[in-house]
Amino acid sequence: MKKKISLAIVAVLMVLSLAACGDKKGNGFAEATPTPAGTGTVKSGKDLYHVCGGEVILASYDQLTKIGDEPSGITDEELEEEFQKQIASALADYPNYIRDESRDGTVIAEGDTVNIDYVGRLDGVAFDGGSDTEFDLTIGSKTFIEDFENGLIGKTVGTTVDVDTKFPDDYDNADLAGKTTTFTITINYIGQKKDEADDDYIRRLSKGTYESMDAYRVALKAMMEEEQQSNYESNVYDTVIGEMVKLSEFPKILDEDVAFYEEDMIGYYTTYASYYSMSVEEFVTAVGYETYDAFLSECHDNAVTYVKEYMVLQEVAKKENITVSEEKFNELLEGYMESAQKTDKDAFIEEYSREYLEYCMKNDLALDFLVEKAKAN
Repeated sequence: MKKKISLAIVAVLMVLSLAACGDKKGNGFAEATPTPAGTGTVKSGKDLYHVCGGEVILASYDQLTKIGDEPSGITDEELEEEFQKQIASALADYPNYIRDESRDGTVIAEGDTVNIDYVGRLDGVAFDGGSDTEFDLTIGSKTFIEDFENGLIGKTVGTTVDVDTKFPDDYDNADLAGKTTTFTITINYIGQKKDEADDDYIRRLSKGTYESMDAYRVALKAMMEEEQQSNYESNVYDTVIGEMVKLSEFPKILDEDVAFYEEDMIGYYTTYASYYSMSVEEFVTAVGYETYDAFLSECHDNAVTYVKEYMVLQEVAKKENITVSEEKFNELLEGYMESAQKTDKDAFIEEYSREYLEYCMKNDLALDFLVEKAKAN
């Protein structure tokens, strides 16, 4: 999937919007004034639609740096290095416990690692997050609530048992806090730790997604190549729009355009601060900013960069008479919906508006146009 800066629909799904624009570099605009503390609001849906005004003089397309060749793919050496790193990391977090046949039919004791299937029920009804299969649990590890682990001590390997549990009053799931539940647990076997991964380990860890080490290796190569291509495309799009911004002239940038994007970024942080019962000033320093003023300064600089990028794309779309046919609209809409993890086309259009979606599409097509120009240089 191409990374295109005009698709703000995807940006609203980010946990912190500033993280996305922080690695883009643009020129600051001293005339615009940062939004005052605490006034930001999170925009979504139709509220994201904003056409920048001002004036831009586009640089000549032939000034763009020629884009380098696309990546040649993942080598066998690169694949094996990443594969071994992934397996080592998995084993460190989730050791491979194979069946200890000598413990079949014996009873569970403190310190045993048991492989279990379980279903939790509240008032006789299975609840979300309360079920799993082939889970390795070390008794006494406090991985699960105390009643669950203690309830398995003395039980026989190879049997299915019901264990009554009471969730702590301060449990982080309010629906379960202080409630008594019953877990039906099948004790598959007691595990013996194996230092290496094997096919069964991969199958269990992936919940059947990969049936063998080789199957995971094949899938990993595909994922690495997809990431490699995605990174290449992201760098291409970022570089091209960044160059156009740097080379173009901006005789007039409107304060209200900069404020629009500042407000959005500040709004995200204000909202997330409230989740932790913190002020936005406290929150931004907690996540790494030296001061709140430093945070506002970065919001301002990034908002200016956004405005310049959109001004360039709008002007390219106008200059090149870029339009969105019905066929192209439906094609791009499908990609937007996939990125936003939406499936209802009518609801999606209603949420964002046809006008805003076409605006995004024109900007994306303008960016495609610039990339093709850079490739041709």
